[in-house]
Amino acid sequence: MATYITAEPSIGELRWIGRLNAALLPNDDVNQASAIGGSTSTVEGSDVFVVGGTAYESSSGGPFMRDIDANPTGGYTGLYWYMNSGHVKTEAWRTGLNGPYACVFSRSGTPSANLDTSFWAGMSVSGYVPTSGRGYVSGKASGIAGATYPIVVHWFNSAAQYWTYADSSTSNFASPAMKPGTYTMVLYQDELKVATVTGVVVTAGATATKNIASTWTTPASTLFQIGDWDGQPTGFRNAANQLRMHPSDSRMAPWGPLTYTVGSSALTDFPMAAFKGVNDPVTIKFTLTAAQASDAATLRIGTTLSFAGGRPSVVVNGKAGTVPAAPTSIDSRGVTRGAYRGYGNIYDYPVAKGGLVTGSNTITISVASGSSGDMYLSPNFIFDAVHLFR
Repeated sequence: MATYITAEPSIGELRWIGRLNAALLPNDDVNQASAIGGSTSTVEGSDVFVVGGTAYESSSGGPFMRDIDANPTGGYTGLYWYMNSGHVKTEAWRTGLNGPYACVFSRSGTPSANLDTSFWAGMSVSGYVPTSGRGYVSGKASGIAGATYPIVVHWFNSAAQYWTYADSSTSNFASPAMKPGTYTMVLYQDELKVATVTGVVVTAGATATKNIASTWTTPASTLFQIGDWDGQPTGFRNAANQLRMHPSDSRMAPWGPLTYTVGSSALTDFPMAAFKGVNDPVTIKFTLTAAQASDAATLRIGTTLSFAGGRPSVVVNGKAGTVPAAPTSIDSRGVTRGAYRGYGNIYDYPVAKGGLVTGSNTITISVASGSSGDMYLSPNFIFDAVHLFR
């Protein structure tokens, strides 16, 4: 199947839905979806279901966009092919041909994803570009420790988007077959954006060579770091459950407010998200030697997604830092939908000499916003990492 559009549908989303007989086909998404059959209550707009990885040539959102894949209601098993939606929308919708896509059934386990759709080239389908009419990009993505992080290379323009993984050992990459055009190329350390190159030209029947190098730098001296710089809240409290559960779910660990003590707390003692109406502030306690406390430092906080203008406001040993400007707004719920990826923002807060002390130190992180809301729909943001360094 394929879907061709010249404009975004007025409903604001484009999707194919298969409603399958639950008595005959009870399992979906390898049993990873959140079954809502038999539920006696709903959350928010009664539309918080399960989300899964979707990102395609004519879709929007980039390589880490997540949307609804499956929705087992009890009465039927719903399978979704979301081509685009307004869910955590970070770029303009694309038009043209979406597909080919297929709904595949198997009697012997999960069907293979390797489907031969080359026959479409002879069908005169509007918007279809055969392999012979496409080009490629190859090169080296340097500056990322491939043994530690996946190396992701992403290309996009107003008509299409593509991505691939670079080899973890050599850092070499080769793109999928791409439509001709001029693209922006982005490099990610896992899901953390670390470099951008513009003006990459793809020509039909040819392979362009373009290298890209990470601009991410490692500070000379780290005083503490909570989390990893990978563009995700991995390891923080409730991060594993958030992909499948609403923050209010009884299976979630308590959100707090929490206090994290450097050197003794577990990573799960730090919340994946800060909500203005739930767990504000997040407190960090740490101990420094005289040498460590002797000079100025920088507190860096990475966030992956913001809601209602939420951004970090910090106080270091009683001294408030400057509140940063509001991030670019995304007109969509995020963390309560199971999403954690937005634009991604990094905030640096200078700590002047004398701002740190020998012995016990305390940092509090609150949610700054001019907006309001109740509980999990209050202004919030999701953490990537918190790093104090000089």
